[in-house]
Amino acid sequence: MQNFFQRIAAFMQGRYGMDTLNGFLLVTAMVVWTVNIFVFNRLAHYIIMVIQFGILAWFIFRALSRNITARSAENRAFRKVFDPAKSRVQLTIRKIRDRKNFRYIKCPVCKAQLRVRNIKGKHNVRCPKCKSEFEKKI
Repeated sequence: MQNFFQRIAAFMQGRYGMDTLNGFLLVTAMVVWTVNIFVFNRLAHYIIMVIQFGILAWFIFRALSRNITARSAENRAFRKVFDPAKSRVQLTIRKIRDRKNFRYIKCPVCKAQLRVRNIKGKHNVRCPKCKSEFEKKI
């Protein structure tokens, strides 16, 4: 069995492998496959299947590519779009999770998101990022 894994490792030597974009493509292909299970129109089913195979082909092409600089450039361009969207979703999840005990406000100077206790009254808030102080009524 170890011989098999050594052959796989030797085959992947010098190839690109996995990155954030490939992970996204793989998850997207699985979501498209799951949606396709519930499509009963034959034409729509085949169209979605072609889209799914196209995504998987792109995933395999990127993973097995030897042009590492081009794949890295694609991943950097993808991360410029993906990372801010991911941060926004994570902030929204934190806001929902902390809605009983905390309130999220923006610093008026640097626009950073600050988490303050949800206690009624006026509070003096100091931004840890820009060190500015301001008063906030909750």
